[in-house]
Amino acid sequence: MSLPPGPEFVLKQLPWISRRVIVVHLCLRALDYLEILPLSTTVNVLVSILVQALAIPGQPLWEDFKMKRDAAARGAVLVPRVRQSSRSIMKDIRKSSQSGYIAYGDWGETYGNTYFLKVYSDKRMVTLEPPHIKAVLATQFNEFVKGPLLFSQWKSLLGEGVFNSDGDMWKFHRQMTRPFFSKDRIRVFEIFENHAMETINLMKERLYEGQPVDFQDAVGRFTLDSATEFLFGKNVRSLDAGLPYAKSSGISNTYEFENHPSNRFVTAFMKGQEIAVQRARSGKVWPLMEFWKDELAMNRAVVDEFVKPILANVKQREESRSAQSKEPLEEDEFFLAHLVRQNTDDQVILDELVNILVASRDTTASLLSFAVYVLTQRPDIVQRLREDVLRHVAPTIPPSYEDIKEMKYLRAFLNETLRLYPPVPTDSRDSAKATTLPNVNGPPIFVPEDTRVTYSVFYVHRREDLWGLDAHEFDPDRFLDERLHKYLTPNPFIFLPFNAGPRICLGQQFAYNEASFFLVRLLQNFSSFSFADDAQDDCDKPPRQWKGRKGTKGRDKIMLQLLLTMSIKGGLWVKMA
Repeated sequence: MSLPPGPEFVLKQLPWISRRVIVVHLCLRALDYLEILPLSTTVNVLVSILVQALAIPGQPLWEDFKMKRDAAARGAVLVPRVRQSSRSIMKDIRKSSQSGYIAYGDWGETYGNTYFLKVYSDKRMVTLEPPHIKAVLATQFNEFVKGPLLFSQWKSLLGEGVFNSDGDMWKFHRQMTRPFFSKDRIRVFEIFENHAMETINLMKERLYEGQPVDFQDAVGRFTLDSATEFLFGKNVRSLDAGLPYAKSSGISNTYEFENHPSNRFVTAFMKGQEIAVQRARSGKVWPLMEFWKDELAMNRAVVDEFVKPILANVKQREESRSAQSKEPLEEDEFFLAHLVRQNTDDQVILDELVNILVASRDTTASLLSFAVYVLTQRPDIVQRLREDVLRHVAPTIPPSYEDIKEMKYLRAFLNETLRLYPPVPTDSRDSAKATTLPNVNGPPIFVPEDTRVTYSVFYVHRREDLWGLDAHEFDPDRFLDERLHKYLTPNPFIFLPFNAGPRICLGQQFAYNEASFFLVRLLQNFSSFSFADDAQDDCDKPPRQWKGRKGTKGRDKIMLQLLLTMSIKGGLWVKMA
């Protein structure tokens, strides 16, 4: 039986805390024994404890000295440090993350595009520089890992799945997953068609009632049903729950909606992400925030209740199969059946399913939600997209893979959405050893061992020196005209919505196809989109003092919510004609 997070954390710290006390105590005992410095036992103990107490504030000074020495030995330089107390830094991160615009951008304006944060015992480096991100994700891949700290923070939710593992376990999951996201297997357009039209018809019914639709909730159900049919071979039918009503409507959601198993699953999963993100922001001391109970494990238990029966059914089916199950992959085989054949450990399978569900549900739902939010603000883009769609596909015919491939403006629109509203706006790696990062303007930059290197594609995607003076404007044509060759082609690491390097998202093309397919069917059925401001709760609206500020912060009518993926706080309430 494992200990609660708090006591386990304290026990792990005892050797580090007591080591110096014991060493000083033994030295004083030796001096006493040699009659060089006779001390009573009580005085000995008090002096030992006092030395430890004095050493605690001296530890940061010693670490700073070591960093300067090690950097000098490598011919490297240190980056500027944020001159705030640990408590102040944590307060700024928590407060800014609630607004959706985390403080990395503000600090970047003060300290430059790469800077150092010391938060209690945590060493953190934040970078908005593409060459650094390239090094961390690709060219120096083996020097940067997810690391034991991130693993401990997310283990209760993601286990040892592909997004929360390193080394052989990561390679194992990657190899198992790759065959199901190859170019041929991602053309699962029949699945997309069934769930897209079911979603669109549900939205039509709600609109006919004169009520707005929470588009984010609707596409979350579309992507969940599509993902579970593609991965599990069984659609969990989250769309059967129906769609929610806005609080302002005065209409209560049905009992069936509130208690549908898929809603229970999604609620637990989102709550689990909230807790894990708070852990990540708290650093190494996160167990002290959940001292007596692992709050995340409770939510993972609800998630497992949802997935375990599906796994049991597939295992039973596979066990009853003949020796033909040993043959290579069949075209109609689904991901869970493949996992069962490759591995007999139920926990490994469950972990991988939860990880892949994050990627296949949350990220595409984020992309579609922000895409439609843009459509509510830009009727000119709606018109061009409809022209692009109807030029390639008849008004009532579902698009094929080849049709979508020809819709250049649609792809540019999705890329521009991913640029300004990336589903995973911030990520990080831990330095496995002391190393350096490239510096185009001088000596390399020193990175101490066990330093969390955080990179924010959200802010990289908005840098005017990398994208032009119109970087904060939503303009899909930047992916079609001369700006593409001026900015992105020579420097591909300025655009990283799907990560890069060996960990690049395997489902990248799947996500493009799913989002494209849904938008085509949506634009075939609706010609105008409007933002239902009256359905949005006041607490989910941007503060008035933001109006007129630079970029999306000054013009958006929504608030960003940052968890494992980025979403719209309070949902996206829209009306469509």
